[in-house]
Amino acid sequence: MQSKSWTSIMIVTAFLMGFGLGGLSLHYATAQGIFGLSTSVSQLGSALVEMQRNVDDLQKNMGTVKQVKEQLSSLSTQSGGTPGGDLMKKGGDSLKDMQPKF
Repeated sequence: MQSKSWTSIMIVTAFLMGFGLGGLSLHYATAQGIFGLSTSVSQLGSALVEMQRNVDDLQKNMGTVKQVKEQLSSLSTQSGGTPGGDLMKKGGDSLKDMQPKF
């Protein structure tokens, strides 16, 4: 009977020690930033913010490119064709004449 009582006391003591140490290590892990994940998450967040800025800048630049394209296309329709189209044909023919023949 004494051994059953002694065994019960040891089991309860081991459980309470394990429970207490488990809770303590959990608080320590939280203080460390959940196993170091807080630094990774903050780096990921700052990278996403920087990527969003780059996308915004790219969209702004694409708007500028579209405006220039519209201006150039309006110039080509005013001149009655593609600007410099005749020069390109002449330049293309002269380049063909300059090719080395083997």
